[in-house]
Amino acid sequence: MRKLATICAVVILVMAMSAGATTVNYAVSGWGATQYPGPVTPPAGAPHSVDGWGYPGDTVALTGNSGSFDLVDGASYTLKINTLQWGVDYTYNGTATAWDYPDNWPDLTFAIDATQSITIGAATGNISQAGTLISTWNDDYLSFSAGPIASLYVQGYRVDITPLALPVANVDNFNGYIDPSEGGFPQTSRDVMARFDVSVVPEPATMVLLGLGALGLLKRRS
Repeated sequence: MRKLATICAVVILVMAMSAGATTVNYAVSGWGATQYPGPVTPPAGAPHSVDGWGYPGDTVALTGNSGSFDLVDGASYTLKINTLQWGVDYTYNGTATAWDYPDNWPDLTFAIDATQSITIGAATGNISQAGTLISTWNDDYLSFSAGPIASLYVQGYRVDITPLALPVANVDNFNGYIDPSEGGFPQTSRDVMARFDVSVVPEPATMVLLGLGALGLLKRRS
């Protein structure tokens, strides 16, 4: 067993030394743009059903981003992965002809599932982040929660990527009460960040080789 432990330690050390403090590039694909609730035909008689104002609603997009960082054991970086783009169009939340609130104009909640690809060096995977868009008769609210950890193996290191939460922002959607052909009311863009945690961990293929080596040692001893 001592021999096996020594072999494992040497393999890990060699991998770490060979990798060094290498700088690697990363790139995130982006997501969207997506409209909420999407193209909607107002029923006959609904407010602004003729001119179309109030539809199709907000547009959300995460534009891609790229950068670089050093592969150093134990390092942790907070890096930009996206830019949030949010365009607000006043969305009439009901389909009735009456203006009664909230009976005929209920709040609308949309769940956003932003899954996108990420590349670090030669390794590729996916990251995901859930968002919530709430449209009321007067205000719209948009936020993103922290995403689950995604792990990529890069040159003898494991990089754990955790998308970070984006606090809720709200806007008076009457500011977007304009002709839809003008593209709605664009909000100030916001940076979306993620934490990149680096550690020296053998890749799964290396672990398999170590396992095979251990079996070989056991057979020789038996």
